[in-house]
Amino acid sequence: MTAASGVIELWRRVALLLGILVGLALFFYVAPAMISVTAVDWEQEQADELKSSSGFVTGEDRRLSQLPLTEYIALKTEGNVKEVNPEQWTDFFAKVSLASNGQWNNSPYENRISKQDKDPFWKPTRPVPVFFKPEELPYQEWGLVPAENARIFLAVNNEGITSYLRLDYEDYQSTVTAMSKPYRAAPGWLYHPYRLLGIGFIITGLLFYLFLPRRKRQPEDIAYASGRLIAGDIVALIILVLFYGLAFLINGGTVQSVTGLWPISLIMWFFALFGVLLLYYSAWYASYQIELTPEALYLVTFKGVRECCFNEMASVELVSLRNPGWFRKLFIALALLSLVGGRSSPQPAGSALLAASAAYDGLEIRGHGGKPIYIWFTDQMGHTIIPNFDRVLQAIHKAGIQIKEETREIEGFSMFM
Repeated sequence: MTAASGVIELWRRVALLLGILVGLALFFYVAPAMISVTAVDWEQEQADELKSSSGFVTGEDRRLSQLPLTEYIALKTEGNVKEVNPEQWTDFFAKVSLASNGQWNNSPYENRISKQDKDPFWKPTRPVPVFFKPEELPYQEWGLVPAENARIFLAVNNEGITSYLRLDYEDYQSTVTAMSKPYRAAPGWLYHPYRLLGIGFIITGLLFYLFLPRRKRQPEDIAYASGRLIAGDIVALIILVLFYGLAFLINGGTVQSVTGLWPISLIMWFFALFGVLLLYYSAWYASYQIELTPEALYLVTFKGVRECCFNEMASVELVSLRNPGWFRKLFIALALLSLVGGRSSPQPAGSALLAASAAYDGLEIRGHGGKPIYIWFTDQMGHTIIPNFDRVLQAIHKAGIQIKEETREIEGFSMFM
């Protein structure tokens, strides 16, 4: 007689819990920053000064269009141009320019274009940004400051032809806020760098939950039915994923959930704790088993083995457990508020009725000292949920202990008793 096999039920749910907690945090994690690199054709830029969606061209626009190109570039860049070594960076300029100008198939940087810019319906008419992680470029050597809206221009002269790139530093820690992200965000594998790893953690947790060895059930076992336990795990999982992940979704990322609307995150995570609590008690019920001998009955869980000797039982009584009065009144009040608010759905009234009428039948075993022991063998509808429970009653009768047949009503929650 051992609780070792029951401990697996706890570890099964711990693995699932860790997979969800770590996996969702990695799934929603947003890269702290990106550098967008865009090709610049200054001749085209200057020609576009005379273009206007309204058809109206200002005098300043005309003046800019007539400036010598070198003066126009100096004015637009404010002199913030860094010339780089052509032997080292000419190839980089060429590949970025191809991707930035829509020739993605001819550039190895095709996968660094924003999803919005690659949408054929909104085909861009100007060069688009190509995204890089800050550590991929020597941006600080070029003079780019790691701050939002910081910008520099790079120039490379190859065989008398000068090419230009514009570099913009994008600080996602400051621009990604509640329910928002940059319009032209970096592609997913850069914007969410750990998404696949997060999915891997979630799948691993599920695999541990499914395939860790289970205690082999025998036809004569006195234990809770597996089907109900799995249903409880599913409910716990829904609550956990919904409220834990909702904080990340609302705030736009994992880090943002504690730097942005963190009070909302705390509220969501408080509700997620109910999912954790359900998983814990589901593990307890899954490991629960009653063993019988002529001298005693043994309650086996992952916490250990509790011995209940028949000769130490002072009384055994049938009890009916109802939800506490304040809990029932709370549900009735919520149903009334819903009715006053004009909701036509019967769901609140149904929940209040279920909370008010739910009752769990069980045995209360009292010894000559200490707290009583409760064994709950029916659900709230009165259906027996522990197969072969009649064997427990027979063993108690056989030991010469009289069970009080008149059911006594008590209040509380079964998981805490």
